[in-house]
Amino acid sequence: AGGSLRVGALVKARLDASGRSFSASVHARNEDGTFDLSCDGSLVEGVPAALVEPVAVGAAVADSLLRDEPGGHIEGTSAFFDAFTAALTSGPKFRTLTAAQQAVAREKVQSLRPAFEEELAALRATRGEGAAVTVVDIREMMPRVMARAARAAT
Repeated sequence: AGGSLRVGALVKARLDASGRSFSASVHARNEDGTFDLSCDGSLVEGVPAALVEPVAVGAAVADSLLRDEPGGHIEGTSAFFDAFTAALTSGPKFRTLTAAQQAVAREKVQSLRPAFEEELAALRATRGEGAAVTVVDIREMMPRVMARAARAAT
């Protein structure tokens, strides 16, 4: 699975008997074919290649992860949803609405939370538990969340 991975590559790896995959990056490739992985601030040594899968992210997300800017990574579902809500309710178009219209719009955004949580779960399944979620990820999720919410409403 991990034969072509380079140092620094984003991966997900099964690191315990739970069967869950955890987000990590390749710290080193070992001569015996195993990998040393950086996972949640710790180094995990000697992970067999069969337990390591590459994770593909778009260029903007990869750039955001590499920059590691303050506020660029978000932790926790509520914080993710707050960032999502802020992205939808802070634009110039939103500011042109009356206070009453803004209140209605905020309520509609709050109703998107179930679809948002489904999309966030899909992202975690793709990248592994503990994966950093960036502001770019949140922006890219918006159309998918809207589509999920529209499907759920029909």
